Amino acid sequence: MRTPYALALLAAAALPVAAQQPTRTLAKPLAEYGEPFSQIAAIRELKDGRLLVVDSRDKLVQLVDLTAKTATKVGREGSGPGEYGLPTQLFALPGDSSVIFDPLNQRYLMVHPDGKPGASFRVGDEPSPPPRPPQGQRPEGGGQVVRIGGLGFGMPRASDARGRLYFEGGGISMGPNGPVTADTAPIVRYDRTTKAVDTLAWVNLPKNNASVKSSGSGGNQRMEVRIGGRTPYAARDAWTVLANGTVVIARVGDYRLDLVSPTRVVTRGAVVAHSPVKVGNAEKQEYRDQSKNAGGIMIMRTEGGPGGSQNRGSTAPPPFEEPAEWPATKPPFNANGIFATPAGEIWIARNRSAADPTQTYDVFSISGKLTGKVVLPKQTRVIGFGAGGTVYTIRVDEDDLQYLQRYRG
Repeated sequence: MRTPYALALLAAAALPVAAQQPTRTLAKPLAEYGEPFSQIAAIRELKDGRLLVVDSRDKLVQLVDLTAKTATKVGREGSGPGEYGLPTQLFALPGDSSVIFDPLNQRYLMVHPDGKPGASFRVGDEPSPPPRPPQGQRPEGGGQVVRIGGLGFGMPRASDARGRLYFEGGGISMGPNGPVTADTAPIVRYDRTTKAVDTLAWVNLPKNNASVKSSGSGGNQRMEVRIGGRTPYAARDAWTVLANGTVVIARVGDYRLDLVSPTRVVTRGAVVAHSPVKVGNAEKQEYRDQSKNAGGIMIMRTEGGPGGSQNRGSTAPPPFEEPAEWPATKPPFNANGIFATPAGEIWIARNRSAADPTQTYDVFSISGKLTGKVVLPKQTRVIGFGAGGTVYTIRVDEDDLQYLQRYRG
């Protein structure tokens, strides 16, 4: 049984939150950029209202002005100064600066407030001690934090107002015979200034969340690590980070929020009532269609051979494999649909039936209390937030092209 770091229980933590909550509908966007994107991975609003936009499939970063309906390319594809091989994530740093995560080049690229690329840096290569969880906090089967040159402590997921980066370990432990999959992963905080590293919490992963394959021998070895995508409608915890450094974890087991303060004090929210969505034939076909069009990140590294060590990256969907079994129901929320607003609200995308084309988000206060719901137009989902209640969404057309929109929340 896990013991909490320091647990502040809310009075109604054991009781489901009543389903009757005020509902808002976002009906018409304030603006929509006319040129489509292939796969918007991340956006970041700057102080002047312009947006940095990462399109991972086209390997493109742009500075978009939705008011003027113009876009300027930021940097270029490559491995030299001011270049990126595979831009996949974008995080805010102090002073209106930003940073692009580039797993192919195993580094991060700074972007200045004017949209010009800056210096590159790596995370996790400094001579600092490995992160360790507080005494008694490591769950059974917990994944080990493994440093990978340039990739640091796993996949970056968020940043806070101080510019600290937050990672989720890959759910892989190093066993005596090499990498093995784990059923939990750590949330790791990295301070770029002090190089301090610490583990704040653990999240539960679905079964078959990761797989490791190796081939070759001697000086020509190949290892393929695949994270996610093995289980349909996988039930897993989701998390994000508020500007003040509070980690918000949506627990999938009983659908509630854990708020972990920067000093690891945990506040447990009330259970949120929900009606599980059954997985029928329509939901199975929905999953097949989404899998064939979904984005992914594949990094292949070959050691040895005539060309020496080589890295190759792709965001194309992996080959689809028909699941061996299907879950009876979907989890209550989409683990990829949790967001924190600049004001400290938390938005979480609810899972819905295949017959329902409208996305609904549960909205929680900065204290973790469910305060209402927001309904979006058909084939539209949230991608980020800006100042003054601005909501940025992606509209997907019948050709699976993506259009960036701005709403007033």
